[in-house]
Amino acid sequence: MANKFKIPVIEDSAESLGSFYKGRHTGTFGLAGILSYNGNKTITTGGGGMIITDDEQFAKKAKHITTTAKIPHPYEFVHDEIAYNYRMPNINAAIGVSQMENIHFIINNKRETALLYKEFFNNIDIDFISENQNSKANYWLNSILLKDSDLRNRFLIFTNSNNVQCRPAWVLMTKLKMFSDSIKGDLFNSLQLESRLVNLPSSLRVSKY
Repeated sequence: MANKFKIPVIEDSAESLGSFYKGRHTGTFGLAGILSYNGNKTITTGGGGMIITDDEQFAKKAKHITTTAKIPHPYEFVHDEIAYNYRMPNINAAIGVSQMENIHFIINNKRETALLYKEFFNNIDIDFISENQNSKANYWLNSILLKDSDLRNRFLIFTNSNNVQCRPAWVLMTKLKMFSDSIKGDLFNSLQLESRLVNLPSSLRVSKY
């Protein structure tokens, strides 16, 4: 549809480093993709992220406006448009490069952790969120879906009181005070999921029960 109407697509693939759909890495389907290296992501540089694209013109423009739109010159500092200083510091980049060397180990560990969860919840009437057909997930987060909000709340109280740090999914943005007057649909599915979804620990230290 985007191709039909010539709409450029920027993929929000922030959490999906190492995830694939039909053998193709997420973030590579549109004009560009965005990956996050925030502190809670699959690998981290402490903050920041990356723009990926195979469009040379787009790449040059993105680099230009993320590096203060400075015109290349041996000694003069001239900027030709309003832009931003979004460059990642070298020390953060070095941390990211080091972690990328272990990316396969990190993702395999997360997938092994997800399998342990899946096997455990197969014996309980709780739905573990698994990867879809034709997909390979990095299991950045492991989540379960309970039948209603009451059961979800009781589950959270029980797990956290036993030092298992589980938490609900994020609050919908339309529920936040500053966005409460924004235009929105009925959000039926989003509201239903939000009230029942729980995120599980995804630590490398998770071991077989």
